[in-house]
Amino acid sequence: TWPPWRGDEDYRWEILRRGSLGGWWTLLTNQWTMGVFNLVFISLYQNYLLLAIATPSLVAWSMAMKGVHCRIGEGGDGVTIVGAPPPLNILDGVACFLFVVFLTMEAIADNQQYSFQNKKREWKSRVGTEGGGFASAIKSISSHTTFKEYTDGYCQSGLFAIVRKPAYAAEQSIWISYHLFSVAASYDSNPTQYWNWSGVGFVQLCVLFQGSGWLTEQISIAKYPNYRVYQQKVPLYVPRISPVWHLLVRTTNVELNKQE
Repeated sequence: TWPPWRGDEDYRWEILRRGSLGGWWTLLTNQWTMGVFNLVFISLYQNYLLLAIATPSLVAWSMAMKGVHCRIGEGGDGVTIVGAPPPLNILDGVACFLFVVFLTMEAIADNQQYSFQNKKREWKSRVGTEGGGFASAIKSISSHTTFKEYTDGYCQSGLFAIVRKPAYAAEQSIWISYHLFSVAASYDSNPTQYWNWSGVGFVQLCVLFQGSGWLTEQISIAKYPNYRVYQQKVPLYVPRISPVWHLLVRTTNVELNKQE
């Protein structure tokens, strides 16, 4: 979109400007207060945070350059020998594996939500039409989504049966995993050091998601009458063991039935 300030924005900002949540949030209904919030938090702080979560790359690069410089020496014939960067280690492999797992999880969660919202709109369009009704509307959509999800209005199956905000949980986990690359880079020189200054980025990101998740939850509570029941059953970010176990068992049973 050009100019960029005329493009789409996060739907939550409009809710904050209207003061729909009440409490201290009503301060943002003031034009000047919202302007300061926009400048300081949305425009400046969030761009700083994007740089902060990427700083493990700087740590890894600096350690690699330090390793190269430490290996520079003079050969027997007076030729300068430049050493190679430190080799990859087990922590690099762990970081890669976790990064890919959580990236895949976020992609699956986004696609599940996108699919659900599209099917919900299709379901709503069929309800009340000629020859329609709840039963025919549900039957017209081939999906594992339950009838209750459509009437409640929000996705509760797939990853959303394990945590309420799987994409948010995956996003935080991605950058925690990314921090491991900086730890891996300094592993040879200090194998017991599992923290460095670049970890401040993912910590700030996780703190931000506590507020962002709370805000989104308040919007959902106001929009969906049964959402509090869902909150009681399903955790926000960190899954309980039993739902994960049931999902694995169910997936295994489905595969066995297909083989039969």
